[in-house]
Amino acid sequence: RAKHFVGSHLRQVPCLDACVQVVPKTLRFWRRRKYQTLGQGEQDDGTEVEDKRQSINHAFGGLVIKVAMLCMIGVTVLTMVQNSKYEEQAKDRLPEEMGAEPSDEEFRRDAPLVLYLGALELLICGACAQTASNLYTRRRHALKHPQDCEGERMQRYVKVELSKDASQQDRQLYGLVFRSSTDGLECLVVEQVQPNSLLDLWNRKCNRENAQQILQAALGGSAAAGLDGAPGGGVAPAMPVQPRVLPGAAVVAINHVFADVGMMQLELSKPSVTLWVRSEIFHPSLLESEVLADDDETPAPAPGQASDSGPPAIAPPGAPAVDGVVVDGSVPGPIFFGKPCEDESPSGGSTFNAADAIAGPRCASLAFEDEEPQILMRWLICSVLFGWVTMLPVLLMQPHESRPRQHLFRQYLLKPCLFLMPLWLLAWLLDCVELFFEANIMSPFFYFSVVHMLMPAVLVWYLLKLQAADQQLVLDQRKARQAEAAKDSSALQPVAVEDPAPTLLKEFICMNPVALVIIGSVAAIPIVISSLLTPMKTERARMAQGFLNMVYGPQIFLQLAFMWVLTNVKFVDLPRFYVACFGFLLSVPCFVVWCICLTCASRYGRQDMLLAQGQRIQRGRALVVTEKQAGDEESGSAGPEQEMPASSVVDTVEVMHREWELCYSA
Repeated sequence: RAKHFVGSHLRQVPCLDACVQVVPKTLRFWRRRKYQTLGQGEQDDGTEVEDKRQSINHAFGGLVIKVAMLCMIGVTVLTMVQNSKYEEQAKDRLPEEMGAEPSDEEFRRDAPLVLYLGALELLICGACAQTASNLYTRRRHALKHPQDCEGERMQRYVKVELSKDASQQDRQLYGLVFRSSTDGLECLVVEQVQPNSLLDLWNRKCNRENAQQILQAALGGSAAAGLDGAPGGGVAPAMPVQPRVLPGAAVVAINHVFADVGMMQLELSKPSVTLWVRSEIFHPSLLESEVLADDDETPAPAPGQASDSGPPAIAPPGAPAVDGVVVDGSVPGPIFFGKPCEDESPSGGSTFNAADAIAGPRCASLAFEDEEPQILMRWLICSVLFGWVTMLPVLLMQPHESRPRQHLFRQYLLKPCLFLMPLWLLAWLLDCVELFFEANIMSPFFYFSVVHMLMPAVLVWYLLKLQAADQQLVLDQRKARQAEAAKDSSALQPVAVEDPAPTLLKEFICMNPVALVIIGSVAAIPIVISSLLTPMKTERARMAQGFLNMVYGPQIFLQLAFMWVLTNVKFVDLPRFYVACFGFLLSVPCFVVWCICLTCASRYGRQDMLLAQGQRIQRGRALVVTEKQAGDEESGSAGPEQEMPASSVVDTVEVMHREWELCYSA
């Protein structure tokens, strides 16, 4: 839980990495190992050449980052000059005058600190634009089906063919537990392989084949050494190793469908599938999981013990045998996809029968909607406070032509931002100018009330409308795609899934408590009013609205107090006011508010997950009852009604590296 807590408040880490991309490689004192290029999933895959849809965002981000760095250098020089003048003037002042510092000198001393904040906003804007470009630039697996690749690129994928038993095509699961990717990656990330399932039997078959190949290679090398009379023995020829599908792998295509997580999950409801799996795909949206992942470094097994991470290795004659295969820890095992599962032991024959696999739960849990834009939703929440800084990268992101969820951002936010964005930029520029030249252009009350309260109020209204439209779109996609699949095949697996997650409302509640208090102090009133005036259709969204009103309702008094404080702020006090606000965030009252916000966020996460689990089980049981009644009508006899246990209805496994989120299963 502690790792999940840290991860939930470090979710903007992918943006920070984009800032260093403009620094020449010769000037960098660090070297990237695992992430050679953040956001480029495959080395030399050519996505920067083939997909140019996000070139505007990429160029804009790079330009703004360079301008921000130049501004920081200029502000640093200004700070050095101002401090030198201040020290010279302080030497000439009398001791009794030292305690009464003029306001003009305070202004000149503290103004560079506020200008640093302006340069930092430019840096954040450029970093977000670069990250958005990396997120939604399509990778090779999203541009070309793996079966169309050739040569070395074809070897990056493994093909897995699974077919259900003919007698229970609509009752058997493949044993794949996964979560959908987010923010443009377009793949299914494997979380777990159910024991004794079809996929687990396929893995065991690979175990046996790998062990036999290694054994043949070792025996062939020993025989060659005996014939040649070499004292040191011969070297066994390298044999190809068949990889397995383990947690951490990414399913990039299913049957003929690729680059569409919703349609890929729809294929999983069919009686037979062909999975195309890749071991590792690096992406900014996965950075949080990679940072919080455990270091699964399996120690080398002792002699006579089998390795938990793969099939047994080969030992010289006389070594003990496990499951009929001689093992020894001195010979390394093959390298597998993803991370090793627990209790993985090679068993079974070289082939497997679908009838030998367990059926698993009665219902699958699949979501047929488009990919969820989580990071873009977080930036929209930040735009309530920062305005254009995080809004511009979202609007400059070129949506995919066949992803309606990505088009919602421009559909609901472009028109109001065409009016708000010039005003935001003009007000920000005038604020920087008056701080630099010490000229009073706008009163602090007018600036803060219009830029940080009135404009965010308009934005919040459209954000809640965007959330309602996103929920309706997801429900429509699920209904339409499931009906379309039912026409094509009559042997589909029953699907029980919970309501779609209200991503925007969830981010409002579960954001960093510091940002939550700041947003509440400037936009608590419009958030509560917009929530009350925007009805939500799903039960999960309505529960999130209740928590949203509970978190931001008391902060209405904080916003009213902030407005009263602004009436007493003068222009000469503006730099000191900025510094005092940051100091107030570290005070005891704010710390108490942070604890309350964290408690509410944790409570909401737990309640939301329990509701999702309950919806899955309830809907799964309803499908089972309906199916049983239909069977009784056909047979003309009604059997006793017995409630199935939850584990026999549908899987409700929690995601490993994300808090309060459930996996899907097929």
